[in-house]
Amino acid sequence: MKYKLLLLLSVQILDADQFSFLWYNDVFAGRDRHFTNGIGVSWLDNTFENKENNISNGYSTLMFDIANAIPPVTMDESRQHNAGMSLTQIIMTPTDTRISTPQYNDMAYAGYLALASYLFEWDSTSFEERRIELGVVGEESGAEWLQITTHKIIGNTEPKGWGTQIGTELTMNVLLRRGQKSWQYHYSNGLNADLFTHFGIQAGNFITDAFAGTIFRFGENYIENFNVNYPYLKEEASLLQSYKKHEGIGWSCDVGINGELLGYSYILDRSKKEGYQVNKSGFSAALYTGASLYYEGQKLTFFYQSQPSYIQGKNEIDTIGGFKFTYQF
Repeated sequence: MKYKLLLLLSVQILDADQFSFLWYNDVFAGRDRHFTNGIGVSWLDNTFENKENNISNGYSTLMFDIANAIPPVTMDESRQHNAGMSLTQIIMTPTDTRISTPQYNDMAYAGYLALASYLFEWDSTSFEERRIELGVVGEESGAEWLQITTHKIIGNTEPKGWGTQIGTELTMNVLLRRGQKSWQYHYSNGLNADLFTHFGIQAGNFITDAFAGTIFRFGENYIENFNVNYPYLKEEASLLQSYKKHEGIGWSCDVGINGELLGYSYILDRSKKEGYQVNKSGFSAALYTGASLYYEGQKLTFFYQSQPSYIQGKNEIDTIGGFKFTYQF
């Protein structure tokens, strides 16, 4: 009886919770350079709709109360609220990883590990996101260990230059973003389509920028969510499902563009200060294309994203691919 109660309690706690795993890697594009790897594990709590606090949405309730107590923020109690946490890591390397000395004509070795907490205020057509992210750049990020271990497992050449990686720096960033379904249509033959747009700002000692993007999606019986695919590893808004729980099998394809106005990047600015020939262009654009499969509320997405290189004097395009899996209890 005791074990049955524990099982029932566990189901209650996880009711409507969502977990996601996101992996970016340029190996999917047949390359191994610059932004070479990114992974993220995320959790989104059950929805808090200003009902009596209960065990199924305790974290969302707590984050709502904290945000509402910080002036001049005033939360809209007529909308829904979800909070969550994520753990992410990115790895950046030069093109030639067989060289053990600094390659000042290319990208520096750098790793970044971050823990983020975020709160969404939303309804069926729009959302607002508030996020705070604490991170570390350098050896403590674990990037060196992960890349060397991965290369050993898959039989690739061991990267030799991690001894030159950018030194340790503790970081803190905040992000504010708004997203909206600008247009959506349900066709009589069962196909659906929508257009999603978003914009926001980040500020802190890791990155400071402003960004905006739009993405078009079409398909059949896909999850009615917010189709967010940028910035890197900050895509938890796509876990917000606007309507009833998804049932059956579905699919979708999408294409979009995102723009970034970059004011500060710790990795790029520190690299340039150390003599690396990186170019922190004021504005850059990234193209995105992806395809997703859906089954009973679960989602699997495969995607590619391309953007200009950060290396001075090289008119190259860096392309990365990856996949994202989302599981809803």
